[in-house]
Amino acid sequence: MLDQLLDTARPALYHDLLSEALGQHLPPLNEPGWTPLGSSNPVGFMGLSRRQINDEVRHYYHSDPTLHYMVELENAYTFSRGVSVKAKDPDIDAWLQRFWRHPSNRASLTTAKAQWELNKELQLEGELFFILYTSTLTGQVTVRNLPPQQVVQVIPAKGDAQLQQYYLADFTSPQQRTERYPLLDYRVADTKRQLSQPDFVGSNTEVAILHVLSDAVGGRGLSPKRTSIRWVKALTGFMQDRAVLTLAGSTFAFKHKIKGNRQALELALARWGAYEAQLKYGTEGHERRQGGNTFLENEAANLEQLKFDTMAANAYQDMRMFRQLAGIGSGVFEHYLGDPSTGNLATATAMELPMLKLFEFRQQFWADVLSDLLHYVLLQGLRYGRLGRKAQVEVDQSGGYPMWVVEPQAGTDLTLDVIFPPIVQKDVAVQASALAQVATAEATTGQQMLPPEKKAEVAINLFGGDKDSGALIEEMKANDFALPNRPTPQPSVAAETANDEPTAESAALHEVTGSPLPKAAAEAVPRITKQEVNQALDDWLDLPPLDELLAELGVSREDVDA
Repeated sequence: MLDQLLDTARPALYHDLLSEALGQHLPPLNEPGWTPLGSSNPVGFMGLSRRQINDEVRHYYHSDPTLHYMVELENAYTFSRGVSVKAKDPDIDAWLQRFWRHPSNRASLTTAKAQWELNKELQLEGELFFILYTSTLTGQVTVRNLPPQQVVQVIPAKGDAQLQQYYLADFTSPQQRTERYPLLDYRVADTKRQLSQPDFVGSNTEVAILHVLSDAVGGRGLSPKRTSIRWVKALTGFMQDRAVLTLAGSTFAFKHKIKGNRQALELALARWGAYEAQLKYGTEGHERRQGGNTFLENEAANLEQLKFDTMAANAYQDMRMFRQLAGIGSGVFEHYLGDPSTGNLATATAMELPMLKLFEFRQQFWADVLSDLLHYVLLQGLRYGRLGRKAQVEVDQSGGYPMWVVEPQAGTDLTLDVIFPPIVQKDVAVQASALAQVATAEATTGQQMLPPEKKAEVAINLFGGDKDSGALIEEMKANDFALPNRPTPQPSVAAETANDEPTAESAALHEVTGSPLPKAAAEAVPRITKQEVNQALDDWLDLPPLDELLAELGVSREDVDA
C-alpha cells in the first residue's frame, strides 16, 4: 500500500523539486534573451506553425554558412552531375527520352541544376508539389513545381489518410485575382474530365498533382533540417561572441605610462596622433602601415604591450560541441563542416556508413519519385500519344477512388530505370575494374555476359560522358555498339618492302604452318602490331552470342555436343 502511494506521489514530488531548483538556483536561464536549448518542454517548438518553422529554416539557409553547406552537401551526394532515365522497350524509351529532353522540362526537372533546386526545396519545405500539364493532342507532359504556399489543403481519400485524392490550390489570374481550384492527384482516373481540366488551362490540357512528401506532420511537409536549427543558432551566436572578444583584444595593443602633469599627457597624445595619421594607414602609395618602428622614451615614460588571452583553445572545444550537434541533426559528420583536422585518410577516400546509408536512401527516395512520374508520362503516352499498342489502360474501381491501371501487352516490357551517379569515388574504381573484367572474360570466352546496353550505361555514368545516357546508348545501338574511330592496322616495314606477288618460300611457309619456322624465315614474317591486337579484341567483342551463331547454322547445343 505504501509503495503504491509513493509511486503515485513521486512524479509530482520530482516535478516540484525540479521546478524549485530551476526557479531558485538557475535564474540566468529565465532572463530575457536566453533560450534553453536543452529544454524538454515542447511548447515553444510546437507552438510555431509549420510555415514559421520552414521559413526559419529557409532564412538560415540563405544567411548561415553551416546550414547552407549541409543542404548543398546532400544535393551533391544525391544528384552530383544529374540523373538519366532508360526504358527496356525501345519505343517506350524513345517516348521517355522525348519527354526528358523537351525544352519545357529542362528548367524544371531534367537538368542537374533543376534537380539540385528540387532537392533543396524538399529539404527546406519537407514537400514538393509537381503540377503536371498533359496535352490531350500529343500526350506530351510538362512538369512544373507548385510552391507549397499555394496549396491550401490536401484532401485524402475517404477513410484512407495515406492516399491523397485532390488538392485545393490558389492561383492568381492576370487581373491579380486569387482563385481557388481543386486539382486531382495524378493517380485519380477522371474519366469524365470534371476536375482534370480547370478553367485556367485550355480545353486540350489536363492537369494533375504529384505530391512528394519527405517529412510530414498532419499530411503536410515539415523541413527535415528543423532539428539542426537551434544548434545552428547557438553556433552562430557563439562564433559572433568569439569575434567580439577577438576584436576587443586588438582594440588596445599597448599601455603607455606618463610621469608628469596634464600637459605632459596631452603632449604624448598629440605625438601619438601624428604617428597614427602618418604610419597607421600608410603614406601615399603604400597600402599597408609601416612596421618595425623604434620607440624612444625616457624615465618619465614607459610603454608596455598589453597581453590579452581570448582563451581560444578552450573555445575551440566548445565550438566543436555546437558544430557536432548542428551536423548530427542533418546526419552530417563534423569533418564535413569545415574542419578537416578531425578527419583522416579513411574519411578522405570513403564515407562513414551512417552517412552513406542516408545518401543511399535519398537516392532511392528520388528514384521512387521519378519512377512514379515516368509511369505517369508512360500512361499519358498510352492514352494520347504513340504508345497505344504497347499496353492497355484500365480503371480500377476497387479503392477509395477510381485509379489508372496499365496492363502491358504480350511481349512488352514496361520496366523503367532511373540511373544515379555513384555516391563515393571508391565505387568508380570498383565498377570500372568489374567492367574491364567482364570485357576481358567476354573476349576470352566469346560469350556475351552482359548486354551491350548495360555495359554502355555503366561506362557512360562512370566516366562522366553525355548526361543524356539514353540518347547516347540509342546512337551506339544504331551502330551495333561499334567504336566510332576504330584503329586500322598499320603495315610493318617488312610488309612494305615485301613483294606483292607470293613467292615459293612464302607459299611453303603457309603449307607447313604446323612446324617451327627457321630463324631467317620467322624474321621475314611481318610482326603483329598493337593496332592489330586491338582490332582482334574489338572483333571478338562484336561476335554474337553462341546461341545466335548456332541458330544461324540451324543446329542446337545438343547436336554440337553429340
